[in-house]
Amino acid sequence: MRTAALAIFTALTVAATASAAPGEHLVLAPYPGPPAWKLITNKAVGAQFYREQIPANQTVAKFTDILTSQNFPQQRGVHPSVYLRNVFQAAAGDCDGLRVNGPTAAQEGGYRVAYGQVYCGQQKGKPFGVTIFFKAISGDDALYSVERDVQVPANPAGGSLSFANQAQMAASMKDQTTADSYLVKSVYLCGARATDKRCK
Repeated sequence: MRTAALAIFTALTVAATASAAPGEHLVLAPYPGPPAWKLITNKAVGAQFYREQIPANQTVAKFTDILTSQNFPQQRGVHPSVYLRNVFQAAAGDCDGLRVNGPTAAQEGGYRVAYGQVYCGQQKGKPFGVTIFFKAISGDDALYSVERDVQVPANPAGGSLSFANQAQMAASMKDQTTADSYLVKSVYLCGARATDKRCK
């Protein structure tokens, strides 16, 4: 899915000419460790950005976990649920055994948000599946998207996840619980309309 996200960023940078509203910025608290997470990609074109983080004990060449954040100035005003539905449709071409949950719309800190999950039984051309947790936020200047990808054992038929042992299943459940909690509690937007006290 990382390749698809980079391709989306590259394709949309031509339209990324708007300047950011003073003070509007996406906030991501440090992802829970241990280990700590490290920034491996930090691209920007005009007002548009694309960033990736992975655990410090993993490498760019071989990682199983990634946290991606990006913005789309050209999609400001688009409802985050609409954005996620489009992402889910695009994911169908990258996955065998695809299931989706959401999008679920909400209002947080003065902004419209949406959550969703993608359960990819097997990523095409890869020996693994991936579970992706999304949060999208509609700001005044851009639409913001944060996703947490977790690689899981391949199950091209989809449906329930398949694990080699109990420990692997427990670790996956912990990763999913952490990802859900992180997106809800530790990802937010600060700007002119923000009501989140952390923005003051």
